[in-house]
Amino acid sequence: MWLLVLVALAAGGTWAVRKWGLSTAANDTVLTAVATRGELVINVAEVGELESSQSEQVLCEIEGGGKVISIVPEGTHVKKGTEVARFATDVLLTNINAQEVKWEAADGKVKTAASELEVQINKAESEIAKAELARTLANIDYESYEEGEYQVELEKRRGQLELGKKEEAEAKTSLKFNKGLLDKGFAQLEQVRASEMNLFSKEYAVKQQSADLMVLQKFTKKRKEIELKAKADDADRELVRTKKSQDAATEKAKSEHSGAVKTAELEKQQLVRLKAQLDKCVVTAPQDGIVIYFSRPWDQESRIKPGVTINEQSPIFTLPDLDQMQVKLRIHESVIKKVQVGQTATMVVQAQRNQILHGKVKSVGSVAENDGWRGGGAKEYSTEVSIEDLPKEAGLRPGMSADVKILIKTIDNALTVPVQAVTELDNKHVAYIVAASGAIEKREVTVGDSNEQLIQVLTGLAAGDRVALDARNRAAAETKRKASQQPGGKSEQPAKPGSQSVAKS
Repeated sequence: MWLLVLVALAAGGTWAVRKWGLSTAANDTVLTAVATRGELVINVAEVGELESSQSEQVLCEIEGGGKVISIVPEGTHVKKGTEVARFATDVLLTNINAQEVKWEAADGKVKTAASELEVQINKAESEIAKAELARTLANIDYESYEEGEYQVELEKRRGQLELGKKEEAEAKTSLKFNKGLLDKGFAQLEQVRASEMNLFSKEYAVKQQSADLMVLQKFTKKRKEIELKAKADDADRELVRTKKSQDAATEKAKSEHSGAVKTAELEKQQLVRLKAQLDKCVVTAPQDGIVIYFSRPWDQESRIKPGVTINEQSPIFTLPDLDQMQVKLRIHESVIKKVQVGQTATMVVQAQRNQILHGKVKSVGSVAENDGWRGGGAKEYSTEVSIEDLPKEAGLRPGMSADVKILIKTIDNALTVPVQAVTELDNKHVAYIVAASGAIEKREVTVGDSNEQLIQVLTGLAAGDRVALDARNRAAAETKRKASQQPGGKSEQPAKPGSQSVAKS
């Protein structure tokens, strides 16, 4: 590895000396660099993908999903209203026919229920009218007897009794007269006998008429009043029962009619929805753009193509606006706290590496995205960076890769050395100072921020100090030497793998 570094330095020695003051020590075995002061630029670098910041996504709106039978090739430029994809309609047409049958049956039930409701309303009116008539007649019978029939019968009986009493008196007078004639010899005994029989008949009639009058006044009147009053009350109760029963029957008919109407309406709405699905079987472009079909890179079966079934509300394609682009990044959790909305960024699209584009951080995800086993459990946050100087004729397309550097901050007059010059040893940061004589001294240092090449040294070094660039190897050798001097050969503190330099967060 060092051989490659030395060859590279030999090829670009002039640049290295000018940049970091790289040289070898007096013994010509140690690669060194000089601690210098200057501007330290802190960036977060990541590779992202271009995407449109103004994309129109089209979803499958067919209930239950649909089977694609035709699509235009991906990448096709389409105008608004152009057909992009078409779904099969055979299953949908079958469902429409079945739904039409259901709706017609439901509509027939509505008509039947309406007729039954009308019949029930007429029946209720008729039955209630009959009950009201029966109650009226019962009340009339009761009032008629109490105020009319009884008085007529009473007067009749009284008249008959008075007439009987007069006839009885006349019979008594006639008997007395005939007895007088019999005593004088002017009448026959038979005449007297006949007068006695007539008187007896009249007396019996009077007794009978008196008894009939008493029965009428004492019993017949009371019985008749109770009977007629009971019939009137029963007629009242029958009217109430009739109204309630007919109201219940009418409400039932109304409920059945209402239920039939609602069922028919639901069946009709379902039919309308199904017919509307026919229009959704032809998918057109909602705006001008280039067709990008939805797919999952790890799942070839998810690619949109004829014969594929797409679920309802699943994406079919997007129409990105190529005049408004941005870069989408996924930044590791270790550095995401440095990234803020509004920070400036530069980017180079790998398909057009001769031009540097500029932009700003638009958004930083607040929830981590974990790729699971594919990402080894790494937590990354989705970040969007705008492109402010997008070249209109560059032919940039969504999905192209771009190298992005987000400027976190710039530290003026920072004392820096290459990251290879600092490492960790015994939980401390150290650097190895190379004197002009070739002597090498280990020195504890305090570090600050760093970028991919340089690390800031806060204490422990001064400008002009020459440091060895193999700090990690030297720390590892020192750890190994200490371990060999321990009883049992155990190490006190092994150097951490990959810890050439550590930057403060």
